[in-house]
Amino acid sequence: MRLPVTLLLSAFLALPFALSAQIKSPDAFFPHQPGVQYTRHDQLTDYFEYLAANATQTMRLERYGMTNEDRPLQVAYFSAPENMARLEQIRVNNLRLAGVADGTPDLSNPIAIVWLSMSVHGNEASGSECSPELAYRLATQTDPQIREWLKNTVVVLDPSLNPDGYSRYTNWFRGVSGPGPNVNPEAREHREPWPSGRTNHYYFDLNRDWAWATQAESRQRIVLYQKWLPQVHADLHEQYVDNPYYFAPAAEPMHDYITPWQREFQTQIGQNHARYFDANGWLYFTKEVFDLFYPSYGDTYPMFNGAIGMTYEQAGNSSAGRAIITGIGDTLTLADRMEHHLTTSLSTIEIASKNARAVVENFRNYYSRSATQPQGAYVSFVIRAGNDPNKVNALCQLLDLHHVRYGLAGASSGNLRGWDYVSSQEASVTIQPNDLVISAYQPHGTFVQVLFEPSPRLSDSLTYDITAWALPYAYGLDAVALKSRLEPKKAYEPYKAPEVRLAASPYAWCVHRRSLAEAKFLADILDKGVKVRYSMKPFALADQQFEAGALVINRADNHAMAGELDGIVLEAARKSNVNVHAMFSGFAGAGRDLGSDSYVPLFRPNIALVYGEEVDDNSFGHAWFFFDHDLKYPVTALPLDKLGRVKLNDYNILIFPNGYYNLPEATLKQLQDWVRGGGRIIAYEGAVKAFADKDGFALKSKADPKKDTTETKPKPYQSRERDGISDQLPGAIVKTKVDNTHPLGFGLPDYYFSLKTTASAFELPDKATTVVWLGDNYTSSGFIGSRVRPRLNNTPVVAVQRMGEGQIVYFVDNPLYRCFWEQGKVLFSNALFF
Repeated sequence: MRLPVTLLLSAFLALPFALSAQIKSPDAFFPHQPGVQYTRHDQLTDYFEYLAANATQTMRLERYGMTNEDRPLQVAYFSAPENMARLEQIRVNNLRLAGVADGTPDLSNPIAIVWLSMSVHGNEASGSECSPELAYRLATQTDPQIREWLKNTVVVLDPSLNPDGYSRYTNWFRGVSGPGPNVNPEAREHREPWPSGRTNHYYFDLNRDWAWATQAESRQRIVLYQKWLPQVHADLHEQYVDNPYYFAPAAEPMHDYITPWQREFQTQIGQNHARYFDANGWLYFTKEVFDLFYPSYGDTYPMFNGAIGMTYEQAGNSSAGRAIITGIGDTLTLADRMEHHLTTSLSTIEIASKNARAVVENFRNYYSRSATQPQGAYVSFVIRAGNDPNKVNALCQLLDLHHVRYGLAGASSGNLRGWDYVSSQEASVTIQPNDLVISAYQPHGTFVQVLFEPSPRLSDSLTYDITAWALPYAYGLDAVALKSRLEPKKAYEPYKAPEVRLAASPYAWCVHRRSLAEAKFLADILDKGVKVRYSMKPFALADQQFEAGALVINRADNHAMAGELDGIVLEAARKSNVNVHAMFSGFAGAGRDLGSDSYVPLFRPNIALVYGEEVDDNSFGHAWFFFDHDLKYPVTALPLDKLGRVKLNDYNILIFPNGYYNLPEATLKQLQDWVRGGGRIIAYEGAVKAFADKDGFALKSKADPKKDTTETKPKPYQSRERDGISDQLPGAIVKTKVDNTHPLGFGLPDYYFSLKTTASAFELPDKATTVVWLGDNYTSSGFIGSRVRPRLNNTPVVAVQRMGEGQIVYFVDNPLYRCFWEQGKVLFSNALFF
């Protein structure tokens, strides 16, 4: 007897739910009870692989990359069986809705895509811990409500965005705790050591890296994210033990480009969460602390890519362990934390499903408006053709990752009005054919405007992170933002340094010093033993005009390796994409000949980087990553508390990252003796305070100006937080002056846009050379507190103190901040090599 097709289909669709009884729950699979002990990352991976192998019609697992420590990065997809059978069709249709894939989108059966990201901060582990139970419920679909939701929803679940940090924390915790939890907050298991599991392998905060994508985890995740472009994204975190649970709607400031729909639907989601929390008597708060302004968070990046992006914060983090007594004497357990995150995750899926058509249609409208009606005053961004091509290449690589379109102007045009980033003012603009153009009239136009806008408006200065980040400043580019539409007419071809073909070995090699690429080249050849000089003055050889700071590799200096010198130079130039100029005479057409003492020898630096409890782990990681991945140059990490026992004479550069130092007098004296003998200290941000105002060190703190009588009047207690922001500088861009005749300023123009993240101010030193400084009435972008701004007038940003045969280089700001401030890397490289 032949069964009707409808009965056969029903039987097929019922099969996964009948088989679900055979699938092990996390309780049955793991050797421990979830919520009672932490799950190792390899166990987490094993369970997801087991689940995918046994729930083939409702789940699919995709490995999208690997971490620095070779742990897998993976996502799981869940939906109804009929949707899983056409998952690729759903994905492509979603990209058509956004206008980034060819073809006409199908809106007849809208499918919402919900992406849940767990524990980007590895020691905020309850997100990852709840992910197996969430995955089990979504895969088995024995709950009829979940089964109904997944008929029009695809869920993308990333169980661990930061496997290395998660493993660092959970492995440490298992090693220091007993069979049961110790709820005493003073217990060892509640005191995670340096470095914490919050960060990834290189101690980067991955929740600040979505837009800049400097880290392996971020770059691989963004590739996958752009293949899907979900409509809803929730980023699950933890906060302090006594803060109960935060969910959307977010606090102000919200960026102006966040749409009314995005604001409104955040509120709907929050109200749905509140319904469950109210029923269970769980505490929560909304509209506080967590804003939507800085574009590189796990909530704002999705927002600026058309989604409803949200942060969920559960009380806990590493200080909570498996259980802890809270401030009110209650006990907060890991199981509690997991249950709360599980509830908001399911609630997110539910509200998206119930509003799937509205979610999908507003997603489509977002991208349509971005491409045809961009918001804001500036709608086209132009990178001048005269910029260093390697800097432009670096910018374009970032744009490519985020699927931003760009090209060359292709023709000249004039009489346009726009914002000149260098002069920081409106100007009349003329466009040249080889200028690079990024138009906001494209699907990702809103994201373009957010990243390039010269000075985004703050609706509230009480904010959570940096308040300015425009890419032309970060990359050190001469650029303009136009108020009129300008579309590229010609494809941009990435710069490739010309290949050098030699008929004979040159007398010398000369290299212009303009970007980080030359620093990479220099690091490579120095590490291979090549002897290099740099010019103190401009000079001309053959058809090239070289500025001060140009690199010179003489055959005479390298006679011991003459047979291999050319090959080393050319290979280093190829890898760093640097144009090297072969010179067959040392006779200068202008300036000094190559045998002059105005060409100063460079020596291979032996570099050490201090670490320890007093060092900010993010800042240490910025430097560590810079050496490993940008310069590819060896650096040795030294323990701060053991400096007295270290043979410092094995090193000639010692780097102190940002931190909260309390260096003993004996250590300060040891360091001074080492510097006098030829060592160089490079201190940045908080580390500067370790030396400022101490005997023998040139930098002195700037006194606070006397407060006027209105400021000393009593103020209401409730206004203390608001009033305190007048003394804060969360992160702003300032235009500084540069003495580019000093070796530290080589390769820079007479200005530098510094990302200032500290309100610290110092006097212009008498006994040190100020290379980069703020003058009177400096220009800036972003929020600077009203009492901070005047204090920064006439203060150093970078200063160099000569001490005996050595030097101390003071960077008041961190030039390597989050490793996305590319122009700062040029400045920092000068401090290393010149």
